Amino acid sequence: MNRRKFSFALTVLIFSAAALYAGGTTASFLKLGSGARATGLGGAFVAVSDDIDSLSYNPAGLAGLRNNAVGFTRAELMAGLSYNFLGYSQPVTKGAFGLGVDYLSQSAIEGRGADREATGGFEASDAAYNLAYGRSVTPRTGIGFNFKYIASRIADESANGWAVDAGWRYKTAQGLSLGFAVRNLGPAMKFLDEGSALPLTARLGAGYTILNSILVAFDMNRQVNEKKTVFCFGTEYALFDSLFMRAGYLKSAASGVNLTGSSGLKAGLGFKLGRFALDYALSPFGDIGKAHRISLGMVL
Repeated sequence: MNRRKFSFALTVLIFSAAALYAGGTTASFLKLGSGARATGLGGAFVAVSDDIDSLSYNPAGLAGLRNNAVGFTRAELMAGLSYNFLGYSQPVTKGAFGLGVDYLSQSAIEGRGADREATGGFEASDAAYNLAYGRSVTPRTGIGFNFKYIASRIADESANGWAVDAGWRYKTAQGLSLGFAVRNLGPAMKFLDEGSALPLTARLGAGYTILNSILVAFDMNRQVNEKKTVFCFGTEYALFDSLFMRAGYLKSAASGVNLTGSSGLKAGLGFKLGRFALDYALSPFGDIGKAHRISLGMVL
């Protein structure tokens, strides 16, 4: 292996260790999902997504939007990783469009050469640019699609790719909602000559609202290329239609910690005041610590 490839391989290894993600896919940040509300529900969001964060879970959720809206999420993860999302939705005559940008960045990492000599610091980042559309096909059924352009960079090397998402959502007058989505369907991305598959995911879920104040949600998330299944449970209690208390639980068939957190309890709070919404979620990362996530939303 020549010096350039060795140095690059080492930086990839360091970045992967910093992210504490072990798996056979690239662009793993696509699993993160935007929105502190969804995180507080343990990620059980594919059937109940009904806002700009539908871009990250089920684009069919855009079908029911009736007003322009904007949303922003900021998450401090671990090992210097931070995640940001900015999204905008625009209803049209038939359905609604959504635009969004996901950005994951890593603080400077110390680089090493082939002889382990210091080569200076380097940075790593990932971004996804989303264009989505959702529309109703019946009064209670919606479908949606999302196209994303993906750009990843580690030190001086970069890789680009694309993927599509597709989703379906059904909601009854009795408070039951069902959802299904396939995410990150696209070709492998390559750094230098090394290619790796995207985190192709199939999600199936259900949600049920009781007495207009208690939401219970469940998702089954199959990560196809990693051959791993994740179960998500969540509940939300609305107090006076302005304060929301949330708790969730994520159970993964694999042990360890990844970018989305470890198996275990999640918690969150939400506030609504007129056209404005503020949400917060707390997610554990095993022995490493906890991740904090905050989201701001506004109906325009």
